Amino acid sequence: MKGSRPLVYALGTAIFTLAVYYLAAVVRAKAEGIAWNPIHAAVLVVLALAIGAAWGARPSFEGWRTVEIILVANLALVFGLLFVGWSMLWDAAKPLEAVFPGLRDLLYGFWFIAAVVAPYIIRKPGAALAAEVLAALAEFLAGGYWGLTLLISGLVQGGMAEIVFAATGYKKYNLGVLMAAGAAAGIGSLVVDYMFWYSQTKPAVLAAMLVARLISGAVLAGWLGKVIADGLYRAGALNSFAIARE
Repeated sequence: MKGSRPLVYALGTAIFTLAVYYLAAVVRAKAEGIAWNPIHAAVLVVLALAIGAAWGARPSFEGWRTVEIILVANLALVFGLLFVGWSMLWDAAKPLEAVFPGLRDLLYGFWFIAAVVAPYIIRKPGAALAAEVLAALAEFLAGGYWGLTLLISGLVQGGMAEIVFAATGYKKYNLGVLMAAGAAAGIGSLVVDYMFWYSQTKPAVLAAMLVARLISGAVLAGWLGKVIADGLYRAGALNSFAIARE
């Protein structure tokens, strides 16, 4: 149960949330004054998945070694500072939106990289969630553009990546799994952004943004995260962690 706990909690929370929304928006639509909206339903499901995974991963942190906690904290700090710099690149790429709406989102995946590198190295439940949330906190403390909403993004992105690792029983960390985790974080990122900034965006544009973030998450978080971690391993910096043993 320990390895599957985040997945079980994620699915349970999502099913419960969707059921409540269905009852309110369909069964009791007149009484509640709520209309069914497929996009809102998808947003609620993704949020519930991430929150459920976060809650399910919570007990797993008790089994972490001190050296693993220190590593994840240091990785989060480094990536959090890099995220601030990446925000400048994001701003500089704004003209891409005039070329094709959603094209700039091909850069978005770098913000998920902490949720891939940390679990790939230590291979324990909760690593994706912890690393992404702490990286978001570091970005916020370093003056990140989007304030406290960064913490919500970190929670949802890390939670979605966590679900992918949980689905493998925390036993597979090949390139395909890492890219899937990065892509899942991309779904979470768009859900948060939709709530705060893109609720009036046309569905076609949202779809383009989603595709771009899936690709970007797979490449800039999944593939690039593996390249970085493998480089650190070859340099001899990770001999005390699971990546060196497994």
